[in-house]
Amino acid sequence: MRGIWEETPRGLRGGCVALWVTGVLLLGLGWWGDHEGFWADKAFVTNVFSSVTAAAFGVPLALVVLNRVAMGQAEAMEARAGRRLAMRVASDFAASVPRLVPGPAARLDDAAAGLLAMERTAQTALKDWEANRDDGVLAELRQQLADGTLEHALEEFRTAVRPGRQTVPAVAEVAAHWSFLNTTVRSRLLETGGVWLSAHQAAQIDAYVSRLTADPYLDGWLRDLDIALRRFTGGADISGALQELWRQLEMGSEVAEAVIGLGALSREACAVLAPAGARTAV
Repeated sequence: MRGIWEETPRGLRGGCVALWVTGVLLLGLGWWGDHEGFWADKAFVTNVFSSVTAAAFGVPLALVVLNRVAMGQAEAMEARAGRRLAMRVASDFAASVPRLVPGPAARLDDAAAGLLAMERTAQTALKDWEANRDDGVLAELRQQLADGTLEHALEEFRTAVRPGRQTVPAVAEVAAHWSFLNTTVRSRLLETGGVWLSAHQAAQIDAYVSRLTADPYLDGWLRDLDIALRRFTGGADISGALQELWRQLEMGSEVAEAVIGLGALSREACAVLAPAGARTAV
């Protein structure tokens, strides 16, 4: 009851107190009239007076209760609207992610695996080279470069993602949906007691989207990787070339990981944010 009273608007509370004070006065007056026999021959006035006295107590209670019921209904409607908005935006977000991969998705998986393998080989070669400056530690890396492992991974990436000007609208669409979902929709859900993504899920999606928006063409690392390869194969600064080669391979692996990871995470977001009745269909 204290919570309901505190949620009642101040003006309504003042009116309720005034009516209750009036009701107490009328009650006292009515009791005096009974004691003095004032109402004995005034049936109509007695009924009217009794009704006014009862209304002075009952009307404020009814207003407080009805106000609380109306507030509860408004909050429930707002919560349902927030959940519907969350489901719609999450669905749009999940539908936009596949547009990042206009080519065969399986080839992106192959590209990610190949880039990750090359990145680890380059990292090992860099550590070993910095330790003893022995040219023999570069044999495995040079062998993988010679047998076309990297070329195959890059070709798979280009075929699946088709980086360049056409990726910019797809990246922008994904980023716009996620930004709206993570700001406006998130606020509405939390304000109305709705369910939001776990901290890990939200942070992972945000990291992947940020990684893509840093280079919406998704091909900057490809150009830098080509420069690093030329430095490694024809330059004298092996240490610097190795470090740059490893860094660009890592960046490419992360870009592929982000595109792949967003697909799974966007579907998880739909499942989490779906209304209870719709979750079985997601």
